Amino acid sequence: MRIIAGKYKRSNLYTLEGLDTRPTKDMVKEAMFSSIDVENTSFLDLFSGSGSIGLEAISRGANEVIFNDNNIEAIKIIKANLDKFNEDRRVLNLDYIECIDKLAKENKSFDYIFLDPPYSFNNYEDIILYILSNALLKGSGRLIIETSKEVDLKEEIEDLILYKVKKYGITKLNYYRYKYLDE
Repeated sequence: MRIIAGKYKRSNLYTLEGLDTRPTKDMVKEAMFSSIDVENTSFLDLFSGSGSIGLEAISRGANEVIFNDNNIEAIKIIKANLDKFNEDRRVLNLDYIECIDKLAKENKSFDYIFLDPPYSFNNYEDIILYILSNALLKGSGRLIIETSKEVDLKEEIEDLILYKVKKYGITKLNYYRYKYLDE
């Protein structure tokens, strides 16, 4: 696994061994980042795994990137990857609900929130509603959810609309934004 573009372009990343995490493939990562502009933005990688998505955001110029994963081995890999690039970023080792609660108490909000939970995860609507009820997504923000291709998410969830869905092999990227935003 590697960083695709930006200041750390072509740099290899440490990854977790085993099947507990499923890294986002380079093709999917490239497609996602070519459709968004993260320069000078805030980015939350809620189910970080090895941290490759958050690291890609850093490489492409995101100002603030927060990593979270509930697996301590994943946290070690994220920190090793950050150390490799001499990046000092916030890394949380919490359940996703605890992470949302903690960031909400700090009045944090993000331009981009990326969710890549395990494919067995099935609480997508609940987590979206929880993110919204805790005001973690900025008014012009985007919520991007990686799922298996079999998962169909709702087209509208409260004030969010699913404005784009892209499939890449067994993976699907689902993009949400607030209804009132013009594309």
